[in-house]
Amino acid sequence: MNFAEAVTRMFSEFSAVFNNTGYALFKIEAYVVCAIILMILLYRQQSSSDYTEARVIWGRLLSIQILFAFSGILRVLVDISIISSTPISQFIALSLNFISFGAVCWFVFIYIEFYQKSALLKSVKNKILAALPFGFNVIMILLSTYTGWFVKIGSDGITNGPLITFMYILHIAYPSLAVILAVIRRRKMSRYERDVAPLMAIYPAFFVICGPLQTLNWKVPFLCYVIVIADIFVYISYADSLVSIDPLTEIPNKNGLMHELSERMRQANPELLHLFTADVEDLSSINSDYDRSEGDKILIMIAEALKKFRDEEHECFIAHYYSDEFILTADIQDDEERELFIEHIRNYISNASIVSGLKRYIHVNIGWAKYEQFSKTETISGLIDEAERMLNESKEQRRFQNMWRM
Repeated sequence: MNFAEAVTRMFSEFSAVFNNTGYALFKIEAYVVCAIILMILLYRQQSSSDYTEARVIWGRLLSIQILFAFSGILRVLVDISIISSTPISQFIALSLNFISFGAVCWFVFIYIEFYQKSALLKSVKNKILAALPFGFNVIMILLSTYTGWFVKIGSDGITNGPLITFMYILHIAYPSLAVILAVIRRRKMSRYERDVAPLMAIYPAFFVICGPLQTLNWKVPFLCYVIVIADIFVYISYADSLVSIDPLTEIPNKNGLMHELSERMRQANPELLHLFTADVEDLSSINSDYDRSEGDKILIMIAEALKKFRDEEHECFIAHYYSDEFILTADIQDDEERELFIEHIRNYISNASIVSGLKRYIHVNIGWAKYEQFSKTETISGLIDEAERMLNESKEQRRFQNMWRM
């Protein structure tokens, strides 16, 4: 017996165990446990302070997944005749299970698009187009009592209709498309963006892999377990982001910076590593003269300008270190490249401040430090301290120049 025959035989024997009513207790227990875990995650999501669009949609997805778990329980109860097993009850149980499965796949696609802040679903037209496969399947199910396209209802039970396989494919197309789009977008991202977005392709891939397995044998709760594993993965990712992402500017905070520097110093050519500190001058007086919301607008504007600089000019890591200070890390080859790097940062921030129409002119002081082995800058704290020292020198030099202008 070769390997392929052994795997085929093992799967056949495994399926045979669950093709009798003995599978029922196992599957009901699985769905109940999964539903409880999903309800706990939903509660945690509802009590979270993070109400971004993606997080809200994930909450709705959790609710649909809970409904899918209960529809699976209903289908089992009908199958083993605890609930009267008539052709109509079988059709209703199967239809509810199928529709909830389709809704899960549909919302997986929506969630991943919003998580990536994609513009694909911003227009009403695209939202309607995205809903068409799910809507088509619902209509086919509703018409099935007359047409038999989804399932055929006979006096002794139900049998698969001619379109049921195609309808399953339409469901799986949602997470499949999400994976494809995520992979394409990740290739266009910088290394730093990919590091903070591990979820984009992995989450829908769970459904692409295990959705077809569930269709091969509905009595084995493949998808139930996968849903829970995938959502725990999402929850862990969100928990990490709450720790390492600044909620105001939506870029990494001090924790994210420390993680990035630790990783970078372990990689090849750490001697190219440069750290830059950018400090907003007189932010406290701006908050006093106007209000804190004006200061927040400035911080958000600078973060967006730095992200634009990263995307268009130079691959770098950006973090909101604290209060009015940002830190960037980048690989720099020589002094000339470093000076151009600093000049371009100032230009991007200056252009952004003009476009945004801020009430006050802002100036950003910039300090820098280079990683060097066997010196004080070979550690994270030493690197930051040296950049801070250079920053303070830049501030003093500017104050001296302004004093003489008076």
